[in-house]
Amino acid sequence: MNAFDLSTPSGLTIAMLPEVLLTIGAMVVLLVISWRHSTAADSRLAGWLSLASLAVSAAGLGWLWSGNAQSTGIPLMIALDNFRYTADAILLIAAAGTVLLSMGYLERERLLAPEYYCLLLLSTVGMMFFAGAQDFIVLFLGLEVMSVAVYILAGYNRASAYSAEAALKYFLIGAFASGFLLYGIALVYGATGSTNLVIAGAQLSSGHLTTMASLGLGLLLIGFGFKVAAVPFHSWAPDVYDGSPTPVTAFMATGVKAAAFVALARVLLETFSSAASQWQPIIATLAVATMVLGNLVALAQPTLKRMLAYSSIAHAGYLLVALWPNSPLGAAALLLYLLAYSLTTLVAFGLLAALGRNGEREVTLADIRGLSVNRPWMALAMAISMLSLLGFPGTVGFMGKWYILTAVVAQGSPVLAVVLVLTSVVSAGYYLPVIMAMYMRAPQVPLAHSENGLASTARVAVAIAAVCILVLGVWPTGALHIVEHGAAALAQLIAPTVAGQ
Repeated sequence: MNAFDLSTPSGLTIAMLPEVLLTIGAMVVLLVISWRHSTAADSRLAGWLSLASLAVSAAGLGWLWSGNAQSTGIPLMIALDNFRYTADAILLIAAAGTVLLSMGYLERERLLAPEYYCLLLLSTVGMMFFAGAQDFIVLFLGLEVMSVAVYILAGYNRASAYSAEAALKYFLIGAFASGFLLYGIALVYGATGSTNLVIAGAQLSSGHLTTMASLGLGLLLIGFGFKVAAVPFHSWAPDVYDGSPTPVTAFMATGVKAAAFVALARVLLETFSSAASQWQPIIATLAVATMVLGNLVALAQPTLKRMLAYSSIAHAGYLLVALWPNSPLGAAALLLYLLAYSLTTLVAFGLLAALGRNGEREVTLADIRGLSVNRPWMALAMAISMLSLLGFPGTVGFMGKWYILTAVVAQGSPVLAVVLVLTSVVSAGYYLPVIMAMYMRAPQVPLAHSENGLASTARVAVAIAAVCILVLGVWPTGALHIVEHGAAALAQLIAPTVAGQ
């Protein structure tokens, strides 16, 4: 086991090795594009350098993970535990998948300003700090680094008014949510005298929150509610997802959502675990409202991109259900479902980007009729994605939902489990028509979709993700082992509360 003293500069630097390496990679990409930024080849070079940077960061993460790195002394600033390592792995997978989806897309859409990749890497760095923060100050800094970069990415298509609208809405709502988070952090600091999540949690271990701590918790939940697009804080998500370039939408729906949920889990389970009786009713209410509204409104969406946007809201509800148990099993279910949802969403949005050569925002069920005739592999990958989002047996989406149900039932909340199952049944009303259109409807013209092939890099990303969806759905043992070890890092902190419930 590698032990690091996080109170020393060297120890803290080693503890942040994946983030440091990825930041260096982003600076290298920035230097390269400063003198090569004009052609499609320059954009591809930036993309490949970004993938190399993500690979180097993953190697640093693997070194920490395999060495079972732990902190010594008082916990400071950044977590050194398997929960952080598992979350970082999911974030790096989401970022790598987005880079692969983006390379052909940017060239096709003539969005060749290669700073796109530098922004993508910097936002990933922010996500990793956000998800691994063990101090409210680092949490907020990670949030802002992530958010500022994603604001720009959302408006990256400067020729599109919808992209500009998406960036403006995301910026305004994001700034609003950051204000709630910052005020919540200030109140929790005032109530506990510390910005450290663990130390603050020790101060609140009696389970009785003062008025100031209760207000801080409420403001934190509002801020995180905006970030994860939970109802009623969701109104920005459909328009932002719809207007952003499709690979950016995939990145927001996977990486940003995963980082926000991991950070929320760490705050609730490390700082407010002993006061679970005060936040569990709020989480349960948000989860039910999010699952019901997200699925019902998705049924009425005319285009696939808006349908997937509301579907993302519904899945935020499922993830909130995983947070409710305040248990290691719930934390493990959260990690597994984030992995499942990230893989599945990368496939769905990657294929949507290929199908929308004349505008992804306008793709409807009629536009994908008979896709299996001329593009059978694309149709198969899309079908796998839709079935996994639905939670069909044999896919990793099913395993994720089953694990969430197990965690909730184990903590004695059959109501949440029933609502999750019923709303998942409702989602069949908009996932299955996609499959029916591809396989049971004739193409509009004989050679329909023949020009809608995936770029080579996107093909690799979609193929790997689709295979993982099936493999992890049939043989989930390895993934379960990883997420359970990740959640075990929080078990010591939340065990007393669970035992007392």
